[in-house]
Amino acid sequence: MIILLTGGCKNGKSGIAQKLAVLLARRGQRQLFYVATMRSTGPEDDERIRRHVKDRAGLGFNTIELKEKISTLLIEAGNHGEGNAAQSCGHGTFLIDSTTALLANEMFRENEEGLFFTDKDAAVRVAAELEALIKSALENDDDLIFVSDGIYSDAAVYEGDTFLYREALGMLERTVSKDADLVIEMCAGVPVIHKEGSGLTEDKELMDQLNRVIDKKGALIIGGAAQGKRAYVKRELGITDEEIYTFDANDIMDGNIGVPGGYKVYDHVERLALSEGKDEHELADLFPDDAALICEDITCGIVPMSKEDRRWRDDAGRLMQALGAGREVVRVFCGKGTRIG
Repeated sequence: MIILLTGGCKNGKSGIAQKLAVLLARRGQRQLFYVATMRSTGPEDDERIRRHVKDRAGLGFNTIELKEKISTLLIEAGNHGEGNAAQSCGHGTFLIDSTTALLANEMFRENEEGLFFTDKDAAVRVAAELEALIKSALENDDDLIFVSDGIYSDAAVYEGDTFLYREALGMLERTVSKDADLVIEMCAGVPVIHKEGSGLTEDKELMDQLNRVIDKKGALIIGGAAQGKRAYVKRELGITDEEIYTFDANDIMDGNIGVPGGYKVYDHVERLALSEGKDEHELADLFPDDAALICEDITCGIVPMSKEDRRWRDDAGRLMQALGAGREVVRVFCGKGTRIG
């Protein structure tokens, strides 16, 4: 089976990917592999890697470090397998995390003199390697689960290498999607299925990993800037602006992170992620269970240059997951609301 998982940062991609990989490996009695593609560039990346290692601890993954040349994966697996799996093309379930890092490794390189340069041929080369890997996996009856990052929905206009990288990553996602059995976008912890192969709807065990069965109270309304989230909530609930509390970014950065009572709706909840000292679950617990919470989704663009903005972006993704865990999640696009979970 071929699966693509994409979406904004910290929206739950890796967690769902791990669950699906464990299930497929157990059912097929296959070796379970985590293919780590990130090349650390400093403390932030080291911490990200540490979190991923902790999250998959005890799940039975064999880790393969493969920073480039992804088409060699099945051969690499033969060097990492155990027992009868130690063959050049042993059957396996491979979680590849992520195409985002893989492309960066191939595109932004260092020459023999130690100078960095942009390899403008990287996108076509990696796409061809992905096609070759998928072809081999299908012939060998292997599972491939690709994790990627949706970095296409911010307002900035990029030039040069950033533009090329974003275009290239989109091309890689389309390359995988073409042959994928499942294409899933993760949004505030909710899997949104965009492509579903024949017969998968009847696969209850697999679909149970993607369906949320919870007692929903309240609502989380998400969407990009200027998409009409506030107007949608006012229209749906029949309320006025006076019944909506809007969080102020400056107050939060000054340490004022209380949630006042007496409101049905809270707007710009993503700004709470600017606070320090409280994790996402503590912040989520500040709200009444039946409240409607509006979040501007800031997780689906190019990684910000500033460390502070990168932390806010990551923490906002984690906060949206925590807020959506017990609520109905509605995504607003062009003023239209769609219930996604």
